[in-house]
Amino acid sequence: MTSKHAAKTIDPKDLSPSWKVLQMKLKEEKEEQQRAQEAEKAENPAADDGFTKVVSKKMRQRENRKRRAQEALATATETETKKVHHDIPVMIEDNEKGEPTKVMALDCEYVGGGMNGAHDVLARISLVNELGKIVYDKYVKPTEKVTDYRTAVSGIRPENLLKAIPFDRAQTEISKLLDGRIVVGHAVHNDFRVLKLNHVRKLTRDTAKCAVLRTMAKHEQGRVSLKKLAKEVLGIEIQKGEHDSITDARVALRLYEAVKKQWEAEIKRYRN
Repeated sequence: MTSKHAAKTIDPKDLSPSWKVLQMKLKEEKEEQQRAQEAEKAENPAADDGFTKVVSKKMRQRENRKRRAQEALATATETETKKVHHDIPVMIEDNEKGEPTKVMALDCEYVGGGMNGAHDVLARISLVNELGKIVYDKYVKPTEKVTDYRTAVSGIRPENLLKAIPFDRAQTEISKLLDGRIVVGHAVHNDFRVLKLNHVRKLTRDTAKCAVLRTMAKHEQGRVSLKKLAKEVLGIEIQKGEHDSITDARVALRLYEAVKKQWEAEIKRYRN
C-alpha cells in the first residue's frame, strides 16, 4: 500500500510553461556560475608548489579581452553565415543616392604632395549611409602642389580635379553631415587627420582596430588591412587595382554590420 506521504512522480508533460521557464533559468544560472568558476581558475592557476600564482591586472585584462573576443567571434561567425548583411551594395556601379542616417561610413582618397609625394593631400571624399547609398562623393582641390597622383592606388587623375570643390567647402559640408552620427571607416583617423576634423571618439567605429574583426581574420597583432578583412570576413575581393572610396566605405560598413552587436556590447562594457 502506498503511503499518502510518498513523493508524487510528476510527468514532465504536466509541468506548466512558467515552471519550465524557471527550470531553464536555474539551469542557465548554474552554467554561468560554472563558467565563472572555470574562468577564475584559468586566471589564477595554482602553482606546483601549492602556492597561488600571482596574475597582474594587465594580464587579467588581456585574458578577459581575449576570452570576450573568442565568445564574440563564435556569435559573429554564426550571424555572418546567414548573409543577412549582403544587401549592402559594394560595387561602384551602384550609384543610388541616399539621405544621411544614424550610421555613416566614410572613406577618402589622397594624392601626394611635398618631396617625393610623401605628404597625404585630400583629393576625394565619399560618404554612404547605413544602407550603402551614396550621401556624398566629391573631388577636392588639393591644398598644395601635387607631386604624385598615386593613381595606381588612389585612382585619382589630373582631370578628376579640374572641377573639384575647395577644401574649406568640403570640410564644412562633411562636418555638418557627420555631426552627432556614428562614423564607420577603416583607419578612419587618417581621414579625419587629412580632413583636419575631430570626431567624438564614442561615435567613431574604426574597423582597423576592432578586436572581433581581427580575430575573425586570424590577425592578432597590429592593424589588419581592409582588403584582408573583406576576404576573410565577408568572402569578397577588393582593391585588386586602383582603390575606390565608395567601395571601401561600403566594405567598412558591411564589416561593422557583421559584428555590430558584439562590437557595441564591448564598447558599452568598457564605458561602464
